[in-house]
Amino acid sequence: MHYLLSCLSVFFQLLPRKFALLLGQTLGILIYHLYPLRKTIALNNLTIAFPNYDNNKKKSILKRCYKHYGMVFIDFFRLPKIKQQNKDSLIVNIPKKNLEFMKANQGGIIMSAHIGNWEYIGPTLSYHKIKSAGVAAIQKNSTSNEFFNKLRISKYMKVLPVNCGGKIMIQHILDGYYLGLISDQNASDRGTNAVFFNQKVSVPKGAAAFHLKTNTPILLGFCILRNDLLYELSFEKMNLENLPPNSDDAIMEINSRFTKLLEKIITDHPEQYFWFHRKWDKQIYKGLSKY
Repeated sequence: MHYLLSCLSVFFQLLPRKFALLLGQTLGILIYHLYPLRKTIALNNLTIAFPNYDNNKKKSILKRCYKHYGMVFIDFFRLPKIKQQNKDSLIVNIPKKNLEFMKANQGGIIMSAHIGNWEYIGPTLSYHKIKSAGVAAIQKNSTSNEFFNKLRISKYMKVLPVNCGGKIMIQHILDGYYLGLISDQNASDRGTNAVFFNQKVSVPKGAAAFHLKTNTPILLGFCILRNDLLYELSFEKMNLENLPPNSDDAIMEINSRFTKLLEKIITDHPEQYFWFHRKWDKQIYKGLSKY
């Protein structure tokens, strides 16, 4: 398995990027038509998020979503290229003001989501010599897990397994790292309630809790694919003023602010959101179409 994944990575790196991304789009369209992985879940999620959209519009968004993640799949295997690139050939643009802030305020929390290409956030920061530690899910296949993390790791970027514990994550923040957390998964009874596209969701507590313990900034970071097939990575400092004095209430308020901002990003780029996970409670899906 490791040898096969390595060969794929080398193959995609050898191809011109535009041609490789064309292959990715083709792969996405083939999967859409021949193997509609989680297609029903995705269309139901789009129905919940955009109830006024007709089926044709939802299917159009979803088809573009498959094409998008075909390209993201290719770019993920091309991650070593980012480590080799010079400033004239970088495929990720990041505003100068973001870089200046992060270099002047080392240590903090990045809240992101499954939109655009979140895998490029840490490596791009590493290229600019900004330390980050991405919290990653553990793959069931240990060989795949090791290979994927090897792709992610670079000089200024670490990968922390999701089960490493809060103390280790907090220590990295205090040591000057930006801790990257993907915060849009359904946290079930382990999260706090928030409203997401007019429906109740459960949001992980981690990022908000770590802010309260470290008093470091929370940055909302999203890496969006542009029409020219380059990425725009931007960060917005979350407004953390006027939080409730009670820590549980403060965590809920932070997560509520996060979901509101995420909702706007998704509305602007619906084809770049990963619609294939169940975001809401099971009750909300009852009675929706089977497609």
